[in-house]
Amino acid sequence: ELDWSGDLKGSLIKAYQANEMVFVDFTGKTCTNCKLNEKNIFPLPEVKTLLEKYRRVQLYTDEVPGDLYESIPPQAKREADAEANSRFQEYLTKTIQLPTYVILRPKAGGTADIVAAYDEGKINNVPKFVEFLKRGLQQK
Repeated sequence: ELDWSGDLKGSLIKAYQANEMVFVDFTGKTCTNCKLNEKNIFPLPEVKTLLEKYRRVQLYTDEVPGDLYESIPPQAKREADAEANSRFQEYLTKTIQLPTYVILRPKAGGTADIVAAYDEGKINNVPKFVEFLKRGLQQK
């Protein structure tokens, strides 16, 4: 299993310090294609090996799962955080399609430049996704 964070800013700071790129998975608890990719594509050996080279963040846009917090907040907070994630996704990628995958190059202070966004929701072309991950790592 891959470890994921729900803290984008903290992950960007840690990635900057470690000279790592950040892979952002805009996802949803109710998103079927998200779950299919996470269950069937991410565990593939070549995909998993590449994802392990990134600092990984999952930003839920419908409801943030309680286990992504240090202590589970009220439902209203989890929904408000998800709404903020959705607005951020639309700002960053100009789409609210789920899933959407983005590679970020961290900068000092917890900010980042977008390197690439993956335009296929449900991943049907695994070699294309692998190339996307490889290109992102070459942008360090």
